[in-house]
Amino acid sequence: MMIDMHTHMRAGGDYAKRLVDAEKAIGVDRFVTFGAGPGGDWASNDEILKIAEQFPEVIPFAYVPLGHVTPDGLTALAKRGMKGFKCINPTRPYNDDSFLPVYARMEELGLPVYFHTGIVGRFDAGRDLDIDTYRNKVIFLDRIVRRFPDLTVIAAHLGNPDYGEAGMMMRWHPNLYFDLSGSTLKKKKPPFFEELFWWHAPQPTGGKRVLGSYSNDPYGRGPWEKIVFGSDVDPEKVAELKADYDRLFDALALSDDLRASIFGGAAARLLGFEKPWTPVNR
Repeated sequence: MMIDMHTHMRAGGDYAKRLVDAEKAIGVDRFVTFGAGPGGDWASNDEILKIAEQFPEVIPFAYVPLGHVTPDGLTALAKRGMKGFKCINPTRPYNDDSFLPVYARMEELGLPVYFHTGIVGRFDAGRDLDIDTYRNKVIFLDRIVRRFPDLTVIAAHLGNPDYGEAGMMMRWHPNLYFDLSGSTLKKKKPPFFEELFWWHAPQPTGGKRVLGSYSNDPYGRGPWEKIVFGSDVDPEKVAELKADYDRLFDALALSDDLRASIFGGAAARLLGFEKPWTPVNR
């Protein structure tokens, strides 16, 4: 199964059908989609659920406006059919005390949460939206993944531009994953990723994966097994973005197993479509 973990849904018109067609054209079977709150023509949570009813390919995540949502509000969204949550542009940094009960409820519900990390795009209406990239910094996820070890956290854009913090956090925290969407694949070359992911585990040998000497993952996973495919582009650019991933993986000579994990295997486990990982023999 090929899964795109990061798409945004725009409201109205034929956008949903265009996105479904574009994803199918590159081989995607299922894709996660969500709105993004104020600052654009993004679909509301109600619209996301209606689209998911119309298109079985859609996996609905709820946009969660941190600072304006309660734990009980999350429970209500889950009961309505949301399969996860998306957070962007919080009213305070992600690790603020006031948000901890919200994350605790996410962990209790057993649903993953997707965080925007790094630079936030500039919008014409930004004057009235109180947007601050600082509040979206990847380092603020550190407290969350430590305090809630059973909460699956997926972060967009590999922390762009704070890649070093993102990489080291991914190394240390088994419940933290990233996608490579955004400008990263355009501006960063293969040697950058080889250096950033220096602790990668050896390739599988004889059907077994040996725990890397510098890995902190209880399942013996290397960094590429903590990366999921996310596009985060309009339908017209989906194929180009998939080609960017492919070019990087070709240059790095990633194995077929790792590519399969990135393009769907890891996501299928995180979403509960497949059995979770089991620890390797050490």
